[in-house]
Amino acid sequence: MLNVLALLPAMAPNPIDEGTLRPGLDPSQVTPGVAGFLMSLVLAVAVILLVLDFNRRNRRMRYRAEYAERRAAEEQVGGYTRETPDAPAAGEAPGAPAEDPGGPDPRG
Repeated sequence: MLNVLALLPAMAPNPIDEGTLRPGLDPSQVTPGVAGFLMSLVLAVAVILLVLDFNRRNRRMRYRAEYAERRAAEEQVGGYTRETPDAPAAGEAPGAPAEDPGGPDPRG
């Protein structure tokens, strides 16, 4: 414990005044100036545009996923089928003749 207390004066801040520059330096040489401000502005605008684009794409993916879930639920219920009238029924060979659901033709 005494060793830690002995180190406290060594850890004290530098007694040199922080508000002044070294001799020979001009404030315009050590500040970012207009170029630094413009670069910061460009980076900030780029980040904002990237966040907006990310949100737009994320929203679009969420809507597509919701639509796909609704469509899959409708297909399971039977509200929507992908089969066309010319397409063979499930389990039927593509070249097999379609069966008449009404039975034999009563006309003969």
